[in-house]
Parts: sequence; C-alpha cells; structure tokens
Amino acid sequence: MNDAKKRAVILTVAITQFTMPFMFSAVGITLPVMGHDLGASGLDLSLVESIYIGSVAALLLPLGRLADMHGRQPMFRLGTLLFTIFTFLIGYAHSINTVILLRMAQGISGAMCIATNMALLTDSIPREERGRAMGLAVAAVYVGLSIGPYAGGLVTSHLGWRWLYWLGMIPLGISYLVAHLNLNGKFRTSEEKFDLAGSIVVALSVAGIVFGGTSLNSGWFGPMLLIGGVAGFIIFILMQNRVEYPLVELTLFKERQDFSDASLVQYINYAGTFGMVFLFSLYLQTVKGLTPHEAGLVLVVQPIIQSLLSPPCGKLADKISPRLLALLGMIFCTVGTIMGVVVTAQTEISYLYTMFVIQGIGFSLFSSPNMMILMGSVPPSRFGFASSVSGGLRTIGMVTSMVIIAVFLSTIMGNAPISAESSTAYLKVMHFSLIALSCLCVLAVLVSARSVLRKSAVAK
Repeated sequence: MNDAKKRAVILTVAITQFTMPFMFSAVGITLPVMGHDLGASGLDLSLVESIYIGSVAALLLPLGRLADMHGRQPMFRLGTLLFTIFTFLIGYAHSINTVILLRMAQGISGAMCIATNMALLTDSIPREERGRAMGLAVAAVYVGLSIGPYAGGLVTSHLGWRWLYWLGMIPLGISYLVAHLNLNGKFRTSEEKFDLAGSIVVALSVAGIVFGGTSLNSGWFGPMLLIGGVAGFIIFILMQNRVEYPLVELTLFKERQDFSDASLVQYINYAGTFGMVFLFSLYLQTVKGLTPHEAGLVLVVQPIIQSLLSPPCGKLADKISPRLLALLGMIFCTVGTIMGVVVTAQTEISYLYTMFVIQGIGFSLFSSPNMMILMGSVPPSRFGFASSVSGGLRTIGMVTSMVIIAVFLSTIMGNAPISAESSTAYLKVMHFSLIALSCLCVLAVLVSARSVLRKSAVAK
C-alpha cells in the first residue's frame, strides 16, 4: 500500500476513533436539557447512554467475525455511513423513544467500526510503522473523551442539544468520504459458516452483563440480569467447543499466549482504572465543594496527557519491546490508582493533579504497545476477531469497574444521596473501591511481567 493510501487509512480510523468517544462523552452533558425538552424521565435518560454502550458491546464479536469472513473494508465503510446518518437523524427526534431507538442504531453501526478499525490499521500499516499509527488512533480516542464534555456543554448552551448531533455528523461524513475513496474492498463470499446461535447467545449475555452491571441499584432486576448475563456467557464458551466454525476460536487463547495475556491485561486495566474518573468527579464536587466546571479542569488533565503522549509512545513501540512499554505503563497506572487510596478530605488539589498525570503517562505507555501485541499475535485472517475482542474487553472492563464501585456504594451508603452531608461515608466508599481497583492493577502488572519474562526466556 502506497503512502497516500496508508495516510488515508490512518485518517479515517482516527476520525472515527475521535468522533465516537466524543459523542459518547458529550451526550451526557446534553441529557438534562434533552430531558426537559422531550419530557423524559430519569430512566429514559439513563437508557440514552446505556442502550448505546450495550449495543456496541453485544455485537462486537459477531460483527468482527462477519468482517473476517466477508470483508473488513466494506464493513467499516457501511458502519461509518450508518453512524453518520443516525447521528444526523437524532437531531430531528421529537420524542425520547425515538432518541433511544436511534441511539441503539448508533451502537450497532458503531460496533461495525470498532470491530474493524484496528484490524484495518494492522492490515494496512507495515509492522515497523504500526506503533505510531496505533498511537495516533489511541490519541484520537483520548482527545474525543477529553473535549467532549466541554464542547458538548458549549454547543448545548449556545445552540441547543440538537446541534451536537448535526455538527457531529460533519467529521463522520468526512471519515466516510475518505473511506469510500480509499478503502475499495467489496463484500465477499466465504466457505465458512457463521455461528448464528453463538452470536445470539453472546449478544444477549454481554447485553445482560452491561445492563445488569449498570443497574445494580434498581432492586432485584439489575443483579438478576447480571447473573443471567454471566451464566449465558459461560454457556456460550461451552458452545464454542462444539461447533465447526466457532465465533470465538478458543484455540487462539490456548496456543497464542501473547494474545491471551494481552487480552487479559486489556480487561484488567480498564476494570482497575475506569472507575477513577467517576469516583473523583463525585469527590471533587461533594467533598471538596468544587463546581462541575472546576472539577472538570482537574479531571481533564489525564486525557490531555494521554492524547499528547500516545503518538510518541506508539512510535517508541516500533523501536523497542512493546511488552516492556506495556509493563511500564501498567506500573504507572497502578501507582496512580494506589495514590488514590490515601486521598482524604484534606488532600491538596496539587496531589490530585500529580496522580492524574501519572495515570495519563501510564495509559500512554500501555495502550498502543498492548494493542500492538494483541493484534500482532493472531493470523491476518483473524484481525477482525482480535479487534472486536479488544473493544469488547474494554467495555466489559469498564462495566466491571463500575460494578465494584456500585457494590461498595450499596453496602456502605445504601440509598443515601451522595452530598456534602454524606461525604464521610462516601470517602469510605472511595477508599475501599480504590483498594479493590488497585488489587486488579497489581494483578495486571504481574500478568504483564510474566509476558516479558516469557519472551526473554524464549530469546535466550
């Protein structure tokens, strides 16, 4: 592939990597205004967010498998086009049910892109340039996440919530145009059979885990849904050993230790760190008494560091061992999380800035190198599968992190509101939650260290 084509692939992947997290993080700011405009309940507004992430997570594996079978380029193009159209249509929605339905459609089309974007990079970019390309793609995610809330609030305040969707379709449209002009692959036939039964079971199971995990405070419904999702996932794994063309080739995890280690660390990393932003957002506003804007200025430090350092860290992974960089990054993430354990009501804001800088450095060092390991340890025919596994583990890791926090919230605070009056109890929740998250991070460090030591032993 010539340089112009390679740049086009990096550009279109980076734009979608930016826009989808941007839309996800910005939408939360618009919800109160949207709810007032459309007469939506609190449950309706929660569905606007959860239906999207649930749809993405549930369909990543089936769509990744279909992309491997029938073509990644056309799957990516179609997903980008549909996401653009549904984003534009949400701006014209006049009922909350229409918004929820279109957000589900966004999730489905978003899953088509997420299941194929890293596979496209791995397909198109030579190994010696791949780290830099993945670093740029990862940086785009962090830029989208970091500026989403600020830009969403700005657009909503001055133009209205609908304009967030109308303006959001512009970069998506550019991404589709670049993909249409440069990614010319067509859908193809395949002799392999698609595991429809397994796809249905895993989609329902993952949806149960996501919706159950985010609804633990909804009486018995949330926990039962979570248990059902976990049970369904176990059934799915058992099913995969009995079909000729499984959705998940378990042999890849058994025979390719680098792939299984990188996948496990990807999951644990997000499970051990994702809840930090949630915990400290509440801490800064309820314990420290900061305004949402002031709290945002503290929390934005981490994604800014990540967006600045991810490209050079990815480029560095082209020259030295990505396993060493991923291990170093995981150590930084662990140190940042442990720093959170000792935070009290009297902790200086400067300490929090330092903590988030350390975590930002950790994510920068970890993300691109670990993705290189994960994608580089499977055959080209399974790049779509590896890309979807990465996205799915990231999502389930986020949900796991929030489930851990929800358990401590329900056991320590019960139904008490989180406010300045309950700040002492909330500090206990934060303390125990961060101890649990730190333990997960330490486990990820050990798995990463094992991967480095194994590779060193093989080299000798």
